[in-house]
Amino acid sequence: MKTLFILIGPKGAGKTYIGQRIAAQTPIYFLAVEPIWLAYLAQPDPTQSGWDVVAARIEALFAHHDRVMIESLGAGPEFAQFYHTLQQQYAVQLIKVEANLITCAARVRDRDQTAQIPVTEEEVWAYNKIAAQVQYNWDQTINNNGPASEAEMLHAMQPWL
Repeated sequence: MKTLFILIGPKGAGKTYIGQRIAAQTPIYFLAVEPIWLAYLAQPDPTQSGWDVVAARIEALFAHHDRVMIESLGAGPEFAQFYHTLQQQYAVQLIKVEANLITCAARVRDRDQTAQIPVTEEEVWAYNKIAAQVQYNWDQTINNNGPASEAEMLHAMQPWL
């Protein structure tokens, strides 16, 4: 069965960085979701949601890859429905990415914003407070306060490698 890994955590927790590092060292393909949402928001399609677009990209990737990883805040009813739908099609592994919210806010402020959905600092705090409260049955946790070393990231993925 195809395996989908979802990195879940606040904005600035390092989900995209972790996904890119894991993809560079393993056969897991990483799909950054935020650029898909940026494109969707620039030209919304009333016949489908942004999550529908993401799901279609995931499905297309599974034609060529057995393991795919995405990132998300993991919050809200739309994500819950998206997650439920994915569980019907794939083996889904949820990976919590932890980081202090002050660290996350600084990372968001200091990073290149071109591939990010524009948000104010107040919105970052509001979203991150919600994202920090998200609770799932986590399959793994990566503490990225340090930030995590590549060895720590790969160790977290060891059960699936």
